[in-house]
Amino acid sequence: MWKSEHKRAIGLRYERKAEEYLRSKGYRILGRNLHFKGGEIDLVCEGEGGEGGILVFVEVRMRDPRSFSSPEESLCGRKKSRLRLACNSYLARYRGMAREIRIDLVSFDGEGIHHRLNFISF
Repeated sequence: MWKSEHKRAIGLRYERKAEEYLRSKGYRILGRNLHFKGGEIDLVCEGEGGEGGILVFVEVRMRDPRSFSSPEESLCGRKKSRLRLACNSYLARYRGMAREIRIDLVSFDGEGIHHRLNFISF
């Protein structure tokens, strides 16, 4: 297996774990691994009330606990900009009704799972 294929397989495993976690918290998954010109969205969910509730874009990050940076620190300005661009592309096609839109981070490290609401300002 090529290194990039191995990395992608690991990423998909953690995205599934994030999806399971979010479902257990009452989120409804609308999409996963959505690719747009300029960026990708790991997960799109409706939370807290479903339809007409909150539309949540979720970035999933995993870092080796021995890494010098945290999952949060691995999201540099350029990566945040590309994520915002992808979210705007999604919204251009979105037909639902959301009273709020946010970008969350679900991260994994040696300590477990962390869910940060509104991690990136929209």
